[in-house]
Amino acid sequence: MNTSNNVHTNPSYGGSSFHCRVGKPPLPPKPTKSWGYPTPGVQSPTAAMVMTKDYFIDNNKFDGILDDGEYDYVVVGSGCTALAFIQEALTINPHARILCLDRGEFWLPAHFQNLPLPFKTVLGGPSETFPWTLSKKTFSDPLLKYCHGSCPFFGGRSLFWSAWSPQPKVEDMRDFPKEMVDSTKKPEFWDRARDLLHVTGADKIGDSVYSGLQREIDQRLKDRLREVKTAEYSEPAQLAVGRASVTSNLRFNKFSTPAPLLKIYEEQKSKNAASLDILLNCTVKTLGAVDDDGGHVHAIETTRGTITWQGDNTKVILCAGAFPAATILLNSFSECRKTVGKRVSGHFLTHIVARAPLSAFKWHPVGSKPKDRRLEIAAHYLAGKDPTSGQQYHVQITAIQSPHPKEDAEDAARECPDYAAAATYEQLEHSTEHVVFVCATLGEFSELNQENWFKMDPSNPDVTTNMKLQYTLTKSDRHLWDTMDEATYQTIEQMATPDGSESPAEGLEYWHIDEHEPNKGSWKPAHPKQSEIRIPGIVHETSTAFMGSDPSDGSSVGPKYNVHGFPNVYVTGGALFPTAGSWNPTLTMCGFAQDLARQLEKGRH
Repeated sequence: MNTSNNVHTNPSYGGSSFHCRVGKPPLPPKPTKSWGYPTPGVQSPTAAMVMTKDYFIDNNKFDGILDDGEYDYVVVGSGCTALAFIQEALTINPHARILCLDRGEFWLPAHFQNLPLPFKTVLGGPSETFPWTLSKKTFSDPLLKYCHGSCPFFGGRSLFWSAWSPQPKVEDMRDFPKEMVDSTKKPEFWDRARDLLHVTGADKIGDSVYSGLQREIDQRLKDRLREVKTAEYSEPAQLAVGRASVTSNLRFNKFSTPAPLLKIYEEQKSKNAASLDILLNCTVKTLGAVDDDGGHVHAIETTRGTITWQGDNTKVILCAGAFPAATILLNSFSECRKTVGKRVSGHFLTHIVARAPLSAFKWHPVGSKPKDRRLEIAAHYLAGKDPTSGQQYHVQITAIQSPHPKEDAEDAARECPDYAAAATYEQLEHSTEHVVFVCATLGEFSELNQENWFKMDPSNPDVTTNMKLQYTLTKSDRHLWDTMDEATYQTIEQMATPDGSESPAEGLEYWHIDEHEPNKGSWKPAHPKQSEIRIPGIVHETSTAFMGSDPSDGSSVGPKYNVHGFPNVYVTGGALFPTAGSWNPTLTMCGFAQDLARQLEKGRH
């Protein structure tokens, strides 16, 4: 048998494979310096060394890219919109040449909730960076305090996101340009985005955790929606946790981008198509070398060197988030300083935790005896609007019945819809005969507030962090916050109202934080103080480079996703949204990134 094509190369730290696999040659042809013969091998392999060998661009290849960076697409970022664009482009044209640049290293291979329980501590802390200077006005406001930062690792925020993926209604996309709305009406728009993220309804997960309690909560809120006075609709939560294939037995698996991106890399290799080149530890600083006859960019200055190309066919796709994209544009093009960052929106949050006794429910937990019961969870989404301003809110409802909190901890941490808004062990410990409700309610900042901005800081010479950020609350924002707090309490009361009754069950209680020991608390019938439920930390930032027809309307990006005046620089993500809505933005962001890929590939052929 001819084995001349089975050439093995030995990295300096060991043999070609840790294990010899069935069907592969058992030994490399020249095992020099392998296995400790004739001298010991290198003793300090790193994770970066191992992963770079198999998947990422090394220094030698990058030197060649610096000499000639002629790609079809250079994608900045490795999160959900980057994956959406890359996968869609290569599905249409496997020969598209794509370079993906990411500022971070390879760290987690999957969403942190898919990993064992001890990994849950990595949420926040050193894994979150803030590449801006926050205004004192925002920092001093106890309701706001700060805006959540970036995750500077391969995969970005997809490693930590909640995975809630609702599909907004057309009327929820307030003031979106006609081109964006029309794109969402195309048959493939939502289907392709849902398929990408493995979005499934909580009522369709099909495991024992999401079962009877899920049906009970869905039915109660369907029947009693009108009792939540400002609510418009509700549905089982749409979560990016579904099966990767129709035959998979893994029913709850939170989506993240590292594995799908590496899968695309391997698939491109296996079918002799164009390689997907991924470069880590490479922060984009500026775009430049703009020609004088059409505005095309021909260079990307990075922390690893300047990537250049001569032709006009290379397109730069900014997939790094609303603030990083704005940072790049503001530092690169003086023309962008008239519009980029002038509008900033996002979401503020309320968290309310309550419990109701099992006797309030018609559903019976699995197991006839307490010792036989099993963990059950439900996830539901309820959306509404402030009747005065029309600003939107939604309630992310998690209901949990944990008969054995200590033993249930691992499964609860893995399968809870949102770990950052999950019931704590202290809340579950003495609630084994209750259903615990955790409601995380999100409301949108007004897009009309000129006191919200993202602008350059001339005193900071570092172009990757020379930005100032400010959020403030308008009168309409504060009114919305009152409205959504009231709606959250009404939602809890309706879930805790037994069938046939018009009032909540005896025993409905709320979690109160101990004023002297904030890590402790207790259950009480009264509502907690407002200061206990309104959570500092802005999320889902949007609108920094929103889409419009012309810079005169305040927009930064045209209807074909390119920056005004720069035909080969494109923007994806929440930066494009003229308004934030209240809905979690990832599904919609991915849909628009896929739409961009379809438009660009259609234009090439």
